[in-house]
Amino acid sequence: MWKTLLLAVVLWCFAFILESGTAAERFLIRNGQPEAEIVIASPAPRSTRLAAQELQHYLEKISGAKLEIVTEPTGKMPVTILIGTSAQTRQREISAADLKAGAYRIVSGTDWLALLGDDTDFKPIEPWPRNHRDLASGKVQAAWDAITGEHWGYPHSQLYKHYTGPTNLFGTPNEQLVDKVGQVNVWGFDERGSFNAVCGYLRSLGVRWYLPGVLGEIVPRQKTIPLPAIDQTVRPDFSLRTINFRFGVYGRDAALWAMRLGVRQPYGRQAAHGLDHMTHNADTLKNHPEWFALYGGKRDTQPGKRLNQLCYSNEELFQQTVRYVRAQFDHFDMDVVSVMPPDGYTAICQCEHCSGQDTPGRGYRGAFSDYVWEFVNRVAKEVRKTHPDRKISNCAYGTYTLPPEKLDRLEPNVQVIIVGGRRPTSADRESLRQLRSAWSRKTDNPIIIFENYPFTGRGFYLPAFIPHVLGESINETKGNSKGEDIWLTMDFSDKAIGYNHFLIYFTARMYWGGKDQDVDALFNEYCDLFYGPAAPEMREFFLYCEQHWREMEQEADQAARALELFSVAQAKVKPDSVYGRRMALIDQFLNGLRNKSIQLAQKRGPVPVLRLVGDPRGEIKIDGQLDDALWQNCPTASTGSLRELQTGRLPVYGTTIKSRWVGRDLYFAIRCEEEPGTQPRSTTTKNEDQALWYGDAIEILLSTESHSYYQLAINPAGALIDLDRGAEKADWFRWDSQAEVATQAGDGYWTAEVRIPVIQDENDPLHQVIGQRPTVSLPWHINVCRQRIRDNGAEYSAFAPTGTSGFHRPMKFAHFYGGLSHRFEAEPSVTDYLIASRKAEKLLQRRKYAAAQEAFVALAKEQGATDLQKSVALQQAAECARNLKDAAQADSLAGQIPLEAVQKTVSMQNLLAQREYEELIKQFKSENYASWPFWQVGEAAFARGTASARLKQGEAAEADLSTALKYTPDPRRRSHILLLLGENRENNLHDDAAALKAYRQNYEGAGRIGAADQFRSIEGAARILTRQGQYDAALQVLARADLKQLTGYWRHEMLIAQARTLAAAGRKQAAQQACQSVLQDDSASAGHRQAAETELKKLTAP
Repeated sequence: MWKTLLLAVVLWCFAFILESGTAAERFLIRNGQPEAEIVIASPAPRSTRLAAQELQHYLEKISGAKLEIVTEPTGKMPVTILIGTSAQTRQREISAADLKAGAYRIVSGTDWLALLGDDTDFKPIEPWPRNHRDLASGKVQAAWDAITGEHWGYPHSQLYKHYTGPTNLFGTPNEQLVDKVGQVNVWGFDERGSFNAVCGYLRSLGVRWYLPGVLGEIVPRQKTIPLPAIDQTVRPDFSLRTINFRFGVYGRDAALWAMRLGVRQPYGRQAAHGLDHMTHNADTLKNHPEWFALYGGKRDTQPGKRLNQLCYSNEELFQQTVRYVRAQFDHFDMDVVSVMPPDGYTAICQCEHCSGQDTPGRGYRGAFSDYVWEFVNRVAKEVRKTHPDRKISNCAYGTYTLPPEKLDRLEPNVQVIIVGGRRPTSADRESLRQLRSAWSRKTDNPIIIFENYPFTGRGFYLPAFIPHVLGESINETKGNSKGEDIWLTMDFSDKAIGYNHFLIYFTARMYWGGKDQDVDALFNEYCDLFYGPAAPEMREFFLYCEQHWREMEQEADQAARALELFSVAQAKVKPDSVYGRRMALIDQFLNGLRNKSIQLAQKRGPVPVLRLVGDPRGEIKIDGQLDDALWQNCPTASTGSLRELQTGRLPVYGTTIKSRWVGRDLYFAIRCEEEPGTQPRSTTTKNEDQALWYGDAIEILLSTESHSYYQLAINPAGALIDLDRGAEKADWFRWDSQAEVATQAGDGYWTAEVRIPVIQDENDPLHQVIGQRPTVSLPWHINVCRQRIRDNGAEYSAFAPTGTSGFHRPMKFAHFYGGLSHRFEAEPSVTDYLIASRKAEKLLQRRKYAAAQEAFVALAKEQGATDLQKSVALQQAAECARNLKDAAQADSLAGQIPLEAVQKTVSMQNLLAQREYEELIKQFKSENYASWPFWQVGEAAFARGTASARLKQGEAAEADLSTALKYTPDPRRRSHILLLLGENRENNLHDDAAALKAYRQNYEGAGRIGAADQFRSIEGAARILTRQGQYDAALQVLARADLKQLTGYWRHEMLIAQARTLAAAGRKQAAQQACQSVLQDDSASAGHRQAAETELKKLTAP
């Protein structure tokens, strides 16, 4: 059947020629021999020369005949093919003057064929970067600053990525006009009208380009190609046809594929986040803090943040924005400049001028519309006074997606770009139509659509093969839209091109053909030509996916059916055939769906458990005090503590949780430890104010047996944001938990007390948590998380650490149920960073250092590992190397650590292990820990403090060890720090009182003495008390060691310490008995025997 279909395409091509007519039986190629030559101007624009090469290349592939490219007709051939504007086209009065935005004309005469359009060369305007070094060095920024007299961010940092040749040679006498194989080097910003004409003509001959490279080509074979009688002008449906191809990044094949599909990315327009480009630089953050948003009393000027939000009431920011826009119009000859806020804009500035300008009643997508668009409109109005022919752009996006209500109409020079205005993966097409219509009523200009297609590079795996949705949604915008700017993962390897090519091809070809462009015809042709014998089966596979792809995220049966249909199709072709190789690309992409199918069948991996015990009676008063009897007597099974989110380590500032179920309400008591003498950071006091996430917060995530999942975020001021993340994203904030919340702050802590009503009735999904009390058979899955935000770092922790940089990983949520103790089965095949790191840590604990080192190094190389995870894994690997006495390897591992503070800490630890105390102090004496991320200070201060103590630098050691104690959460490490503090105070500072205080902290209040540092502290305290003549007190301290229960090393150590105190007190007989107890014990070490004998000699000396 597929052969019949291929024949139909070839016959259609001949029908095109017959319909056009032939010119007195003239031919371009006859019987495999050339009867035409290709003529271009001299000099010719880049894209004209490329168009000539393209025609030459494919006519040869079709017929075997190679046509010559010349700059003047030679008279040797019966037919002349004219490409681009030249003297020859001017003689025939053929002009490209009205062929804008990639439009083209194909026209013929008795002995000639012309293919032309606008081929204007792009010329970059200085200053522009030739490579990343020009940006990183500050060279381009300095040149831009010299032009403007300001320190605005340079706006064209990505420009060099759009040229196929070496940018450092462009515009010089050594410019490489062609690459190594003779193909013309071009800019992505070049106009390509004649190239489009050539591709249009080649399509009439049956050529298609479905993928980059040869595998994606459909090239029919025919020995004779007649000269058509034709006069055809083809105009695109949109002037803007941008898909994020970067010609210098993704390779020649990808660039050619983009051009063949007819995309167009004109120079001179900006779309997204222009104000971020202007203000996100160190100079502006430092010298203009008032330009930035105020959150919780602080301007959002923290250096190193990915995003710093702005204050749109600030008059200086407004005036500078106007100047910035005008400078780009004047110097870079821009047509459209972006005045769009930085990304991630979820909280309005809290200064007195901005406060109250938001409209939270309009929901998330309209909350800042009036506020943001008023600023944009003001800028546009002012700029229009000097540049009436240029435009200001802003995206309808995020919290300012909806049109403003306070502006009846935007200034005529405002370009609206709707992000997600056509969103093909959205199920709600009508809402998108209404959004586009609402914006059209606000502006004189056609809208532009900005789309983020599914990003396979960020893990998208669903087979959303949706040709009809793509086609129909694009057709809907024709006549009302200027065009589109599409972004997706440009993965042209075999990993994801099996999916991405589908999106790109159907999108790009729907930009042509008018409102009635037939996507079904394109789709059927694609299946027939690209998959040959498997076309019917592939058509069925694609259509099934188009109908059911969303369900495959949760439904294993739907995913299995799609995979089954593909397998049937794949069986129709030979694996090594061209069709088999094409299908292998889709097969590769479908591995993500296969993995998801396995995951859907998997149980949860190892996660914590929180258990509700009994049926408690009584009342919990929601006041934040946590002093109710139900909390004071809360069973251990209903309590828990949080761990660092990515690594599972103890956070510097701990958090404990308790949970109770009373009646139909779920209660949580949460205590967050803080630095004594400081207050937690609250950035809002209002509910539903997303400024909350700029400060401290806890989050409760609830996936009930009925719904997944709910999110409640609470800050120390008691502000609450509640979301239903099981709804469509646009509806997340519509849900109201009706939770009751109270918070309290004390010295060194803050608390939150929460009552969450739970109902079983699903008729009101917008209010309260839907579910029933969890049981063993129908458990909930929950997480309780915390973020602590400070100028010197942020710490994230969770009851169930996710092993990622985010809280929202439902498969990592903890089991939550009521009833008797139960062990939930964990899926053994599940693995992640946390699971693998626990296995490596067990090897380290068992002193299998070589194996542990290998495991930690492998962890650091895991795909997707964060910089923190890599740093921690390499730090642990270095510890293994030190235990193996391999100093060189430890140093090598330290050098690979991506986070600077961790890298410096490990370097200190390596020097400490080598007893290079002086070198450690020499290298790191000037480190100011106040500027370090607070979560790394403890380890570094401990290392430097230990070195100082060893060098008898008492005051320096005291400062660092005290700092280490403040920032160290691990009880064992804290115990060691206290011991070192005591020893430093006793031996270096000669401050017995302070030393005694440190020693006592290590054992007073302890239930049982068992750790080495505790025994050493008891010895130290007894030693000081003995020197002070407080013998009974010293003996009481030694009694804490409980000699009756002790055996081995520490029994002998404590007996000798006891003997010394008794001897000092004049109780020689008791002292001798203590020494004899050591000597009579066969298990005593030689060192202890010698110490006992020495003490006995002292006691018996005259």
